[in-house]
Amino acid sequence: MRGSLWFFAFCATWAGLAVALSQPPFSYSSEHIGVFAFAGLLGIVATRVAGAWTDRVGARKVILVGLVLALAAAATLGACLSSTAVTLICLGLFDAGLFAAQVANQSTVLAIDPSAPARFNSAYMFVYFIGGSLGAAFGAAAVGWFGWSITTALNAGAVTLAMVITFAARPKIRSPKRVELETDSR
Repeated sequence: MRGSLWFFAFCATWAGLAVALSQPPFSYSSEHIGVFAFAGLLGIVATRVAGAWTDRVGARKVILVGLVLALAAAATLGACLSSTAVTLICLGLFDAGLFAAQVANQSTVLAIDPSAPARFNSAYMFVYFIGGSLGAAFGAAAVGWFGWSITTALNAGAVTLAMVITFAARPKIRSPKRVELETDSR
């Protein structure tokens, strides 16, 4: 569910950005708007770092750091669309945070049952892309309904809800004594 929420925010932000930049006072061409997509390349770089970091510190920490980064960037995007440089930096950080969370979250899904990764990955991606599809539709319409600032605030809300779910889903820690008892009983 948390992956679905942040993919909702991701797609809503990018779809909403295209609409916001195509309207006055910007009235950018589709080619000009397309150049903003280069900011998303930072997300690709983040996946490699996030994978290594997930192995070292655990998925939950990587997810939370990624979501904090994305939340800060989303909040800033709402106020700074008139500054191309700040917008590009925020888009890059937004993507990096969400890509890092995605890599870490997917590792937790695949760890549910290591003997059936395809089944769990398929279910995860299905739910994930439902969130993205709804986000793309919402983001494009929301800019017209509410404006860019409110749209990014709602996207930040989706990221915040994903953080709450991550905090609430505390990892189950088994005591060493219980592990010993389980091992001895076999």
